Amino acid sequence: MENFSLNSNLYFGAGAIDALAAFNGKRVAIVADPIIGKNGIGDSAAGLMGCGKNAIFDRIEPDPSLEQVADCCRFVEELRAEIIVAIGGGSAIDTAKAVVLVLCGKGKKLYFAAVPTTAGTGSEVTDCTVVSDHAAGRKVLISDPRMVPDMAVLDYTLTKTVPKAVTAFTGMDVITHALEAYVANKANSITDAYAEKSLRLAFGNLYEAYLHGDSDTARENMMMASYLAGLAFTKAGLGICHSIAHAIGAAFNIPHGEANAILLPHVVAFNSGLDVPFGADKSPSAAKYAEAARIVGIPVGGTRLTVQYLVRALEDLNNKMSIPRTLMQLGVSAADMKERRAGIIDAALKDSCTAANPVQPDAGQIGKILDRVMG
Repeated sequence: MENFSLNSNLYFGAGAIDALAAFNGKRVAIVADPIIGKNGIGDSAAGLMGCGKNAIFDRIEPDPSLEQVADCCRFVEELRAEIIVAIGGGSAIDTAKAVVLVLCGKGKKLYFAAVPTTAGTGSEVTDCTVVSDHAAGRKVLISDPRMVPDMAVLDYTLTKTVPKAVTAFTGMDVITHALEAYVANKANSITDAYAEKSLRLAFGNLYEAYLHGDSDTARENMMMASYLAGLAFTKAGLGICHSIAHAIGAAFNIPHGEANAILLPHVVAFNSGLDVPFGADKSPSAAKYAEAARIVGIPVGGTRLTVQYLVRALEDLNNKMSIPRTLMQLGVSAADMKERRAGIIDAALKDSCTAANPVQPDAGQIGKILDRVMG
């Protein structure tokens, strides 16, 4: 028996941020990306909720650390907040999630609202967070239903000023979420439906959002694609693209979405058995990838050929958005990889995302994927 529940109260569309006015008069702590404190969104949100700058915690790092979570916990406790509102990208929302979990462990129940300003992580609807343990040199994926936001606000107008590179990285994160959820070993008809719609929206709108950041249609569709992919993967799981991306990101300080984008074509090829003669024709995950390709309008042939078209489409999309093909293009040297290779492989195999991958890899297979993304 399985269970599927949607616990977040969702507000979406232009001006959806106005829903925060319901918190006026409450003790609110705002957890926000640094840019939110500079571009007026933080002040606007604080005004809606009747609180001042002293209620904004904006000391957010690109990859939230254990130390940052502890610092934010102290901030929220000193405010005696009853509501946490996270505004920003995945780092801000992930930090707030970890704070909610820590304070729940202390017996404090906080109402939690998430307001994403990028279209990528789907964190506003998921039960997981990723926190960097700098001492151990790794990223830790934590999953707990208490971290699911009580309220999600999807106001696509907040994403219009996102830089092109961030649009590209976060958009490829959406596609990675949807594809990994679609082939995950815990996928079902419900998660497939969310993943399929997410893929249609993301493939149809990401490049337009990249080229024309002020496009209402593209920005709204990408935000909904991100949300739907989040619904899919929070129940179906992810896979080794995320596992390896977590490890690479921790080792070389590479943005998560960029790491996923570089890895994704190679992971699709591995999961489909493209390296094995006729392997794709016998692979259940290859059949799912081929179906995904058909859904987004990629030319159709036999299973193997269709998956090859999908891999090429992912590579072409990366190229059009100036995402590097290799880690060497990001400054990772052969010596750097040699030094950290064993640790990356070990971290990827132990990452909880690996359990949902449709093909369980060994160390040698992870190593081959690393060789290919090095260039």
